[in-house]
Amino acid sequence: MAVPCEGDCWVMEQLGERQDFESELSRRGFRHEDFTLCVRRAATSGPKAMWNSNYAVQVTHLVSGKQNIYWGGPREQWVAQFALDLAGGMYGRPALVQLAARSVRSAA
Repeated sequence: MAVPCEGDCWVMEQLGERQDFESELSRRGFRHEDFTLCVRRAATSGPKAMWNSNYAVQVTHLVSGKQNIYWGGPREQWVAQFALDLAGGMYGRPALVQLAARSVRSAA
């Protein structure tokens, strides 16, 4: 199941970052449906505004209500930053790991 995304999702999808984000969730045992993404292109002014490819990604964990904003664009690694936060427990424990632990205890 794809993580729900709103806003300028195409900016990160063309780089494959949405798939990378979902892969991190799966790899660490988090359910995709527990997260949402909101993508907004960076607002700039001036003659080069059309060429700005920076954007912000707001990641929300629906279960805990935790959210964080990551910067995307050239030389930015927002998925890697998110993975560090995920591994560090910012978004809680993985739901799939908790379910597996309960199943093992129930079977014993």
